[in-house]
Amino acid sequence: MFSGGYVVRTVLKEERGYYDENVDQLRRQYPSQHLVIRGQQVIGAYPSCDEAIRAVYATGIKGGALVRKSGTREDTLVPPVLVGG
Repeated sequence: MFSGGYVVRTVLKEERGYYDENVDQLRRQYPSQHLVIRGQQVIGAYPSCDEAIRAVYATGIKGGALVRKSGTREDTLVPPVLVGG
């Protein structure tokens, strides 16, 4: 059985690694912005977390995304978008 902590640590591991390796550069490039990170790139920067999350859902990013305010260690996980049919 997996703990909730394990799941949170393993979800979007690539995105967290990219952010951690580039935290200083991202803080300078996107001061006080909420970054949307997918894979190893920033795909958007927004003034608020709500705007960043809305953008993830609006674009239909498959596999979810990591939203984190530049220069911080706290993140928001945005789960994959479910498409009904």
